[in-house]
Amino acid sequence: MGGLIISVLLGLVVDVTRGSWSIQPIPQYPAVRGSVTLSLAVINEKVTSVAWFKGTDTNPPNQILTYIPAGPITIAGALHSPRFSAFSNGSLHITDLLLTDQGEYTVKVQAEKTSMNLSVTLTVHEPVTKPKITAPTPQPKENEPVTLTCVTSHAVTITWTRRGTSISSGAKLSGDNKTLTFSSITRGDLGEYQCGAQNLVSKDFSDPYVVSVLYGPSEARIEGEVFVRPGYSFTLTCSADSNPPPEFQWKVNDTDTGAKTSKYGVSNAETEDQGLYTCVVRNPATLRTATAAVYVNVTAEFIPPEYPVFLGPILGLAFAIILAVVLIIIGSVFIYRKFMRKKLNESPDNEPDPIPVYENVKAGQSMEEPSYMGLQFRYEETYTELKA
Repeated sequence: MGGLIISVLLGLVVDVTRGSWSIQPIPQYPAVRGSVTLSLAVINEKVTSVAWFKGTDTNPPNQILTYIPAGPITIAGALHSPRFSAFSNGSLHITDLLLTDQGEYTVKVQAEKTSMNLSVTLTVHEPVTKPKITAPTPQPKENEPVTLTCVTSHAVTITWTRRGTSISSGAKLSGDNKTLTFSSITRGDLGEYQCGAQNLVSKDFSDPYVVSVLYGPSEARIEGEVFVRPGYSFTLTCSADSNPPPEFQWKVNDTDTGAKTSKYGVSNAETEDQGLYTCVVRNPATLRTATAAVYVNVTAEFIPPEYPVFLGPILGLAFAIILAVVLIIIGSVFIYRKFMRKKLNESPDNEPDPIPVYENVKAGQSMEEPSYMGLQFRYEETYTELKA
């Protein structure tokens, strides 16, 4: 071949050389509506003219322009437009790139001593389109299969994220990452999802897509008083885990009351109001139902004490403290009496312990001794005479 032509496609680095001359696109990955320079480098030679052509044919119909540095002069060719211009070193600059601009370009360089034809292939990349997440249904039912699809164009890679937490390990990605599939979606999978698209020249993200799983009702329950005095009022509250919020139906002794709210109350309870209260919960989307029931007693004979839940532990703690104080007092008295007995036994006279005598206080009796609650404490000493 008369020359060496190296063309690297698909956005790879393009470096076309022959001897000391070369062409390289700048930027490396040009995009639609952007610009690119087919940079020409001629080393150690003075260039007299540079002619650029679209394609490999250097005939006049394919000519874009001719640039003469000595002028400098630019001569428009048959394919010239305002988007094409030449730099002072002979490089070709293209603005507002179109997809039709990509393809083969040939430059004919005339230097003082030599001339050379070089070719390069230009690839123009399209930016990714803004991704969008779609699904067969916006509100799937729990345990149903669901597939989310990331719709975008010109993407080389696609990624998925879930706001605030990670995506369930049960979700599977397709080979090209365009779809995210839940074989059996659960309420734990609800949340906001996003997909991102990227290629060599751009990246973009979808708007958040809310996955709202329809589930329930489950764990139906009734809260309220079940022991009521005649003449008093009571209110029962029914609830259940459900999306969307459920519908309610109340029955008393298996008779429909017509009540359709989560609360059911009686303002002036009578004996006839005693019985089994049943709440039927229905999800209007899943069409599933759940029930809960309590027996309400209307009686004056026995009403369980309505202590707060926290009162039991407090009473137990108070009893324990009182018991500890009593034990400390008893122990202190015992130790004191033992100490006094030991002290008297060790006295020089070896006198016996005084014996307290309790007598009723009588009129005219001396009050020198301490008296408590009508009792008088008096010490009566007993002496033992030693016989010779």
